[in-house]
Amino acid sequence: MDINTESFENYSKIKSLCLKLIQNPKNIDCVKELNAIVETSPKSFIKVVQPTVLSTFYPILKSISENKSRDDDKRVIVDTFRNLFEKSTVDKMVLFFNIYSFLLLEIYDHRQHIVLPIHEEYKLSILNCMSALMKSASSELVFSLYTRENAPRFCQMLYTALEVAKTEQLRSLRVSAMECIMAIAKVLDDNDFQDAELRNQVAEVFLFFLPGIASGLTRIALEDEKVGHKVPMVALKTWGRIVTLLMSNYNAPDEPFDLRSFKDVMYKKSSPPGTERRRKFKNDKDLKEYLNTNKRTLSWYKDTDKSLQPLVVEFAKLTHHSHYKVREELAEMCGLVAESCFMTMPVSVSHLIEVIITLSQDENDDVKQNSQGILQKLSERLSSDNFKTLLENLEEGFYTGINSLPRKFNGIDEREQLVALNLIIGYVNLFGKYKLGQVLLSVAHLNKLMDTLLHISEFDRSNVSLLEEYTVKDLESTPVLRTPWKNFRRFKEDSIKNKLEELCALLVKHGGFDIISDFLLDVILYRPETKKEAIFILNESVSGMERSEENVRIVKNIVSVYIDSNCWEVPLSVSEDEFGYVHTLADVQNNVIQVCLLVEGIGKIALALKKDFQQFLLKTLHLVLERAGSGNPLVKTAGLSALTNITFACGYSDITALISSNIDYFTYHVERKLNKLEKNEGVLNVLAVVLNYSTVDMLTYIADIIQEVLIQSCDKFKEKKATAFLEIFKIFINCLRRWFEVTEKIEPVKSKEEKRRELEHFEVTGINTEESGNFSDEIMGKTAEEMYQEDVGKKREELDKEMEGAEVEEYKKPEPPLHIKLTVAVLSRSLHFLPSKDRTKKLLALNVLTNGLEILRDYEDELLPIVHQIWSPLVQRFKEVDDPLIINYSFNLLVVLARLSKEFIRMRTMKDVFPSIVALDKFSTESYLKDKGSSYRYSQMYKLQLVILQNLPRVLIDLDVADEKFIEAMGVVFKYLSNKQPVPLQKAAVDFFKVLALYDLKLVQSTMEKWKKDNTGSEYGNNIQQIMFRYGFVMLK
Repeated sequence: MDINTESFENYSKIKSLCLKLIQNPKNIDCVKELNAIVETSPKSFIKVVQPTVLSTFYPILKSISENKSRDDDKRVIVDTFRNLFEKSTVDKMVLFFNIYSFLLLEIYDHRQHIVLPIHEEYKLSILNCMSALMKSASSELVFSLYTRENAPRFCQMLYTALEVAKTEQLRSLRVSAMECIMAIAKVLDDNDFQDAELRNQVAEVFLFFLPGIASGLTRIALEDEKVGHKVPMVALKTWGRIVTLLMSNYNAPDEPFDLRSFKDVMYKKSSPPGTERRRKFKNDKDLKEYLNTNKRTLSWYKDTDKSLQPLVVEFAKLTHHSHYKVREELAEMCGLVAESCFMTMPVSVSHLIEVIITLSQDENDDVKQNSQGILQKLSERLSSDNFKTLLENLEEGFYTGINSLPRKFNGIDEREQLVALNLIIGYVNLFGKYKLGQVLLSVAHLNKLMDTLLHISEFDRSNVSLLEEYTVKDLESTPVLRTPWKNFRRFKEDSIKNKLEELCALLVKHGGFDIISDFLLDVILYRPETKKEAIFILNESVSGMERSEENVRIVKNIVSVYIDSNCWEVPLSVSEDEFGYVHTLADVQNNVIQVCLLVEGIGKIALALKKDFQQFLLKTLHLVLERAGSGNPLVKTAGLSALTNITFACGYSDITALISSNIDYFTYHVERKLNKLEKNEGVLNVLAVVLNYSTVDMLTYIADIIQEVLIQSCDKFKEKKATAFLEIFKIFINCLRRWFEVTEKIEPVKSKEEKRRELEHFEVTGINTEESGNFSDEIMGKTAEEMYQEDVGKKREELDKEMEGAEVEEYKKPEPPLHIKLTVAVLSRSLHFLPSKDRTKKLLALNVLTNGLEILRDYEDELLPIVHQIWSPLVQRFKEVDDPLIINYSFNLLVVLARLSKEFIRMRTMKDVFPSIVALDKFSTESYLKDKGSSYRYSQMYKLQLVILQNLPRVLIDLDVADEKFIEAMGVVFKYLSNKQPVPLQKAAVDFFKVLALYDLKLVQSTMEKWKKDNTGSEYGNNIQQIMFRYGFVMLK
C-alpha cells in the first residue's frame, strides 16, 4: 500500500481516534475529529480506512439504540457516515442494511407509522446520509438490493421522505427529502438514469410505489408560490424521472411489448385503476404473493396511464407560475416523459404535450425556445408507426381545443382567449408538415377549424366611416402595418389579432395551403355572410406561403376571385342600384371592409411572391391604384398600403419608380377609360395617384392625359364628375409647382419714397412721366378690358398695313413651354366652375386658380388674360357674405392677383372688391369679448377675419392705392385694436399697422397720434400705445 506522508499521518490519527471511541463510545469530540479528517481526505484514502471506521461505529450505534442521545451528537455521527459514503463504496448487503436500518429508525416510528418529531437539522442530516448511502452501493450490490423481496424495506424510507417533503417548512429539508427519493429510485445520478438495465430492475420494485409518490409529488409541485421556486422545481424533476423510470418504452420483462396489443388493451374496459394496489393484506403470505404476481403488463400500463391522467392535467396550472425556472423545469419534465413514455401512457402524454404547447408561447425566451425545441423533436417523430396511438389522442385534444374557442371568444376574458389560441398554434406546430395535412383531410376537423376561425374573426363595422376626403398621403416604400379597417367584434387586443394572424400563417406554412384555400374560396363565393372573414383568413394564410409552382397556381385562383367584378366592384356609398335594391348603411360599411381586405390581400400576395408577382402586376396594379385614390379614407389607406407593398416586393425604390417604369401602361389604360368615363369612374382615382407620384420626366405622357380630362370636363353629360375633374386639376397644378419648384416670391415692403426714386431711373426725355409712367385704370380713364380691346384693334390695323406692303420677314412670338400651356388650359377650364352653385366646386376652382397663377408669374402674356377672365366671377364670390369660407378662398386669390398683376387690377379692386372687404368690419362685433376659451375661435368667420388682417396691408401696397383708401382700411382695422378682441386678432391688427408704417410712415404716424388723443384710457389705448412705443424710433425720423 503506497501511502504518502500526509495520508500516513491521517491514518495514524484515525486509528488512534477509533481506539478512543472503542474505549468510550460516547466521546463525541473524537467523532468530530474523525469527521473532519474524513471530510478533507481523498477518496482513495477513505476507501482504505472505511472498514476500520465502520467497525468502530458498531458499538456507537448499539449505544445510541439502547440509550437516548442528544440529536446534535447523533447528527455528528450521521454526518460522518455521509462524508464516508460520499467517498467510498458499499458492496456488502449486511453493512448496507445495518446503516439503512439505523437511519430509518432515527426518523421513522415503525409502530405508529409516522415521522419522528426530531430537529429539522437532524432530519436533514439523516436524509442527506441516506442519499449518500444509496449512491455508494456498488453495481453488484444494487442488483442484489433491488428485488421484490426488499420492496417493503424501501417502502418505509420512501414514505418517510415523501412525508417530510410534504409537511416540513425548511425548504432545504424538503429538497433533500425529494433528492433522497430519487437516490433510492436510482434516478438522482444522470449516469444511473441512463442505464436501461439498471432502470428496468429498479422499476420492478418501484411499480408498487408509483401511485403514492406521483400524487404526493404533484401536491408539492402545486403548492402556493410563497414556498419559492426551488421546491416545485425539484418536485417536478423527481416526478418526471420516477414516472419515466416506470413507464419508459421498453418491454415488460416477461411479455413482449406489441403496439397492436397495447391499442386493444387501451380500448378495453377494465377494473378501476389501482384496485389491486388498494387492497389490504392479511398476512405476509398475501403480501409476498402480491409482490410476486403484480407485473408491468399491458393492462398495468393502461391502468397506470389512466391513474396518472388527473395528476398530469393539474400540471397545466404551473404554466402560469411567476418564476420562469419552475416553468422551465416543467417543460423539461413534460418533454422527458413525452419522449420516453409516448407508447405506454399516450393519454397522459397528450396532456403533457398540451403543457409544452402552452409553454412554447411563454414570455420568457429560454422557456419558449426549450419548449419549441421539444415540440420540433416530437413533430419529426410523429410520422412513426409507434406514435399512432399518441397521434390519435393529440388529434382528439386538437379537436377539443378548437371546440372550446367559440365559447371562450364569446366571453370577455382576453387572457383566456390568448391561451386558447396559443394552444391551437402549438398543436399546429406539433403536427407540422408531417401530419397537419393528414389531420386537415378529416372533414370534421377541417370544417370545425375553419368555421371556428370564421366565427372568432367576425368584424365590427360600427367604426367604419363613409366620409370622404381628398388628400393623397405619402407612404414610404416599406410594408405598412396599420390596418384601421380591421376591428373585431369578439376581441379588441392587438396581441390576440397577432396570434390569430400567426395561426393562419402557420396552417399554410405546414402544408395546408391547398386545403384551406379551397375551403375559403368556396366561402367567399357562396357564403356572403362570412365573406369578409374568409378574405381576412385567406390574406393571413398567404403570409405563411412558401414560393413554389403549386402555390403560385393556388395564388392565381385567389387573385382571380379577388379581382372578379362581383367581389371587387361593390357600392361604397348609400344608393339604389339599377334593379331597385337599396344599399343601406350597413351594406356599405361591410363593403368598405371587404374592399379594404381585398386590396390588402393583393399587397400580401405581392410580399409573399416577391419578384414572382410581376406576372400579376398588369392585372392588379390599375385596380390597386384606383383604391389608393379613393375618397374614402379607409379604402385609400388600404390601397396605398397595398401599393407600397407591391413596390417593395417588386424591387422598386419607391412608388414613383414603379409608376415611371409602367407609365406607358397607365397612359394607355387611363386614356382608354376616360373615353368611357360613365363606366370607368375609378379611372379618375387612378389618375390622381399617378399624378401625385409622377416626376417632371413624365410630363409628356401626362400632358396627353390632362388634355383628355380637359375634353371630358367640357361634356355637359358628365357634370356629376366635375368635382373629380377639379380634384385632378388641383393635383396636377400642385405637381407642376413641385416639379418646377414654383414657390411664392414675396418681396420686402418698399416705402413710397423708395418707389419714387426707382421710377426716376426710367424717365424718358420728352415724356410726361406723370401721364405716361402710370398705366393704372384710373389714370388712363379706361378699364383694363377697354384697353385690351383697343390694343387688339391697333394690332389688326398694323397687321393689315404690313400685308399690303412689301413682304417682310414675319416675327413669331416664342411659344411658351408645355407646362405653361397646360396651366393656362387648366385655369381657363377651372374658371367655368367658379360661378357654380355647388360649394365644393367653387372651393376647388378657387384653390386651382390660386395655386396655378403662381406658375404663370413670369409669363405676362399668358397671365394677364387669365387675370382678366377671373375678375368678373371673383367679384361675385365676395358677395356671398353668408359663406365665410368662400370669401376666405376668394381673398387668398385676390392676394395672389395683387402680387402678380399689381396696378393692372387696382381700379377694379377699389371699385368692385374693396367695398365688400371694408363691409366686413361688421363682423368685428361678433368677435368682441370672445376669449380663448370660446368656440368662436374655431369658426370660419374668425379664420376669415384673421386672414384679412394678415394679408390686407400687402394687397393695398401691391396695388399702390390712394391715401384715402389706406385711411379707410385703417379705420376698419382700428376696431380690432380693442383689448376686448381675441388676442390673435389684436396681434394681427398691430402687425397691419407695422407693415403700413414701412410703406407710408407719415400717414400711419399722423393717424396714430390722432387716435391716441381720442382714446387715452379706452379699450384701444393699450394697443395704440404699443404701436407708438414699438415703432416710435422709426416715427421720430
